Amino acid sequence: MAAKILIVDDDTALAKTIEHILIRANYQTLVAYTAEDGLDLARTAVPNLALLDVMVPSMGGWELCRQMRRFTDIPIIFLTALGSVDNVVRGLEVGADDYIVKPFEQAEILARVMAHLRRSSGRGKTVTYYNLGDGALIVDLAARLVQVAGETVELTPREFDLLAVLVEQAGNVVKTADLAQQAWQMTDPGAIDNVKPYIHYLRKKIEADPADPKWIKTVRGVGYRLVGE
Repeated sequence: MAAKILIVDDDTALAKTIEHILIRANYQTLVAYTAEDGLDLARTAVPNLALLDVMVPSMGGWELCRQMRRFTDIPIIFLTALGSVDNVVRGLEVGADDYIVKPFEQAEILARVMAHLRRSSGRGKTVTYYNLGDGALIVDLAARLVQVAGETVELTPREFDLLAVLVEQAGNVVKTADLAQQAWQMTDPGAIDNVKPYIHYLRKKIEADPADPKWIKTVRGVGYRLVGE
């Protein structure tokens, strides 16, 4: 599958030019013209790499990069006319991986994108960020963050640990005893008996209708399954 590149730049003409360059190189593209829209796309569309303009409205590229780093480790490249050493250093300090000064050549941007995608694909394959239902449910294991329909949901540590096991095995049935062991490292009968009430608490927080759950399904006599779509 082609890598997905997020472009965030308020210069519409330049953003479209970059988009065409990437499409011709067989990449998928996502385009936003404000930092806020870019942040939403970064959360919900899960791109493989981001190209950010420093001067994009309204929070600006620095803050956009800083906020993206809270939930993703994808390569982030700044594209900007601010080419001073101080600006380059600031871009790297807020979490960017690279900095391309405008104007730039088509070959340069493609070479940088390819290099960063190649390096990121060689990183550890452990998945820590799950986007289910096109952003309806987002679980970031590294940040211990859960969002339902774009709203952050506060879970207790035990609730989050249960959800983490279920989301890592989305689509598969997890036995009740295995849930207790994998989430809480507990195998005693009391811990196993506690899974059911904690599933109840979880559903109250992430399900639109806890009595008719969309995400966490009960498999009677066996355990629970988190729907993976």
